[in-house]
Amino acid sequence: MDTPRAATLRSRMRWVTAFALGSALAFAVTVAVSAAAPGIAGWSTWAALLGFVSLVLLVFLLVNRRLRSIEAEVKRRAQDTRNTGVRLKEQIVLRQQAEALAREESLSPQLSPGPIVHFNRQGKITRFNEAAMTALGAERLDGGSLLELLQGLTDADLDRCFRLGRLPARELPVGDNWYVVHLRAVNQPEMGILYATEITDFKRAQLEVQATEARTRAILDGANDGVVIVVHGGTIQAANPAASRMFGWGFEELVGNNVQLILPELFEGKEGDRLQILAAHARKRRTGPLEPRFHGRHRDGHQLPISLSISVYESGGVTRVSCFIRDISERLEAEQAISLQSRQLQEQNRKLAAAIAELDEFNYVASHDLQEPLRTVSTYCGLLQRDLGPDIPVRAREDMEAILDASLRMQRLIRDLLEYSRIDHKELRLADLDLRRVLLRVEADLRSQRDQSGGELVLGNLPLVRGDEMQLGRLFQNLISNGLKFHRHGEKPRVTIEGETDGHWALVTVQDNGIGIEAEFLDQVFQPFKRLHSAASYEGSGIGLSVCRKIVHRHGGSIAVASVPGQGTRFMIRLVAAQPATAAVQPAPQAPQAHGET
Repeated sequence: MDTPRAATLRSRMRWVTAFALGSALAFAVTVAVSAAAPGIAGWSTWAALLGFVSLVLLVFLLVNRRLRSIEAEVKRRAQDTRNTGVRLKEQIVLRQQAEALAREESLSPQLSPGPIVHFNRQGKITRFNEAAMTALGAERLDGGSLLELLQGLTDADLDRCFRLGRLPARELPVGDNWYVVHLRAVNQPEMGILYATEITDFKRAQLEVQATEARTRAILDGANDGVVIVVHGGTIQAANPAASRMFGWGFEELVGNNVQLILPELFEGKEGDRLQILAAHARKRRTGPLEPRFHGRHRDGHQLPISLSISVYESGGVTRVSCFIRDISERLEAEQAISLQSRQLQEQNRKLAAAIAELDEFNYVASHDLQEPLRTVSTYCGLLQRDLGPDIPVRAREDMEAILDASLRMQRLIRDLLEYSRIDHKELRLADLDLRRVLLRVEADLRSQRDQSGGELVLGNLPLVRGDEMQLGRLFQNLISNGLKFHRHGEKPRVTIEGETDGHWALVTVQDNGIGIEAEFLDQVFQPFKRLHSAASYEGSGIGLSVCRKIVHRHGGSIAVASVPGQGTRFMIRLVAAQPATAAVQPAPQAPQAHGET
């Protein structure tokens, strides 16, 4: 580095050097002249010239030495000056860093009392406060990356932050929590600061509201009924797809239009704000299904019957009305069809009642008029036998006995047929019954048959049942009578009856040790007048088990049969069990079918 003093010295040195060279040149000329003309100068002249040249050279050497010394001093001072500038620059940088840090620290409490994270331009986390460590976790922060910590933050966001000095606040998730995040940057040195405020509760509430709105929108969009939201003046603010389909208007066409467009009949002869008219309907409880003559208007102009429900609510200081509209065209058609069917059913019931009356009249005729000729035939056969006495021919006696037997069987058949037809018409007098008491009465009625066959009736555990005492008595009388009648020769009949309660049901079994039933006939035994044996072998009309099935079905139960030929037959009966007096009245459950039930 040159200084003014050094420049001056160099200028003087150039003059001394020029003088010395001039002196040397003069000395050389003098020597040359002396050599050419030795006599011209003496020794004194040479001595003086030599001394002058020596002096000049001495001065030159001293000046040159001094100049070098000064130049070295100048270089040393220039180097010191450069070192001082570097140190000064370093001090300035350190001061700027301290000032930036001070500004940062002064801003921290103003921006957020919560988590604060420092990061560099690459997004690496360099520092964080205690609140950040508590909220975000030290393992995530220590040496971590801001991009990994904040989902949705990108390298482009970091670059924009350092270029612009800040980024707009944004909501970002960190793990299971939500934060409002502010990003700022300082350029001296390049450093970013993150300030965060936790909003997890608010965000969850917001997300729940959004989910509720989405569910509500999904429900409204999927609803079959039209929904229209009305605001001030009767303006339609929103409508669901069903309303658009119902009235033939598109969503964009309905929204912003007046509700009178689709519900003109509701506002006929009424002035004022359509919203207030709708609200008045709701407050007066004039909502819900209206008369079928209330109509909405379709886009093509035709009227459609509707039912209307209205609700009024406040939202954001604004009164709104929700109109729930249902097209009842199909319902009215169905009601008309039901009304027609009802009239038809009434007519059918009238005809059925007439038919029942005719059947009752026929039963009366069958029980009286048809049996009267049979009684007459039986009477006259008896009189004929008495009149002829012992003189009656054998063939005639056998014929009269055949006539009497046929008359008795015919009377029995008519009586059984009459009973079978009356079962469905007799009113059931339901009561809680002790089945053992019912069976003891039946046993007394069958004592003659039991004694004649030498049979035995065994009663086990028996449940309480709900039923008509007379009809259930008839049911078990037929089953016990069959057990005593269809017994194996040489073996006394034995009938065992027992049961148990299974929830709503009473399960009763009637087991005999009789001749049994072949498997191929099990599905036929409940058919009316179906006999598996001839009248000569076992008397009867073949209608007893049909009567049993009718009685069980009228009581809401089921009956099934199982049998092993030569070993006996078992009837499984399911009846409604008697309920405790404190139990609530419940409808009888549907009886499941058992194997072999017809």
